[in-house]
Amino acid sequence: MSAEHIDGRRLRYQHRRPELLDAVVDYVLSHGLAGLAMRPLAEAVGVSHGTLLHHFGTKEALLTEVTDALRQRLTDAAGVADSFGTLADLGLWWRRSTTADSLPVYRLLFEVFAQATREPERYERFLQQAMRDALGLMQLLVMAEGCPGEQAPLIASMIVAQARGLQLDLLATNDRERVDHTFSVFIDLIGHLRQSWTHEQPR
Repeated sequence: MSAEHIDGRRLRYQHRRPELLDAVVDYVLSHGLAGLAMRPLAEAVGVSHGTLLHHFGTKEALLTEVTDALRQRLTDAAGVADSFGTLADLGLWWRRSTTADSLPVYRLLFEVFAQATREPERYERFLQQAMRDALGLMQLLVMAEGCPGEQAPLIASMIVAQARGLQLDLLATNDRERVDHTFSVFIDLIGHLRQSWTHEQPR
């Protein structure tokens, strides 16, 4: 790649950071994290190393932004804003969010999770956001369904953990029929639990 081409891309991205982030996301999604370094990444997307550092700082900060963008893609694909109103919508969310197109995104997110658990201090922002966003949404959902406040964080944690475990299972085995059926059984169990919340409400 010529210096002129690199400089041209650098200037093009100078005031178009979202476009640069999209290019980085697509590269990381295709190549994964193994051996990922800032200089080769900059060359691959056609900018200087300095431009990449200027926009994103450290590799850990960049990966946090990459994963934020990927989670947003999953949210948009699943139509969470439109379809997530009750616990009964979990099945629809599962079907929309685990399509074949979404699996590479989950694969990368789990890869980042693994790296973050090895270096939690360096990936603190990623870990906080990854857990806070999912748990916060699910906690609001179960409370709206009548879950007692003291139980809501626990029930939310159980639902998030079950979904993530089955996402990983699907990636590892590609046994969609079994995994989808397992999630359906889990939804039924949550439905039975929800009935107990209704019965426990004060009169």
